[in-house]
Amino acid sequence: MKLNRLLAMGGSILLIVLQSALATAEQVELYERPPSAAELGQVLFGHQAKESGNVTTRSININPKSKSPIATAQRVEAERKSVGLPIEFAYNSTQILPDSKPFLDEVGKMLNMPEYAINRLIIEGHTDAAGSDAYNLALSKRRARAVSDYLVENFRIPRTRLQSQGLGETKPIAGRDSYDEVNRRVQFYSAN
Repeated sequence: MKLNRLLAMGGSILLIVLQSALATAEQVELYERPPSAAELGQVLFGHQAKESGNVTTRSININPKSKSPIATAQRVEAERKSVGLPIEFAYNSTQILPDSKPFLDEVGKMLNMPEYAINRLIIEGHTDAAGSDAYNLALSKRRARAVSDYLVENFRIPRTRLQSQGLGETKPIAGRDSYDEVNRRVQFYSAN
């Protein structure tokens, strides 16, 4: 159904549709280089909305330096931002490759900063569309858990502050081919 038809039918129906379309209505900051711990904290936790009930705009940004949104939508709920990091693993494995550890080290440092020491994270594993749905889902779950384990073991983050989940190939980046390697990522959300 086209957006114009939805608008003509009334705002309450539009809100229901947008709430169910989170894959294209969240703000995802994707990084090619490790962002600082302070930058991660600001993106994930610095935005937390007050109890205002205001409408916020949400978008997906492929390059955080060029703030041009690929897709936007409005929601009554608080904005949900995430950080997408290109965490690489050995083939068919949960072994985190050395080039990815600086990204995770900044996440660990951020979680240990005093201003974020009680904040919780959701760690989502994603894959591209190569392989079967079942295989990709299982692999993404194992890899999200490996990231959680890395943060627990190397930064002494209490496991109760981390929730890992795998989504396989179900949420490709909007506007990108589902087989594009940019879809192989780990996303972090505030769980507060």
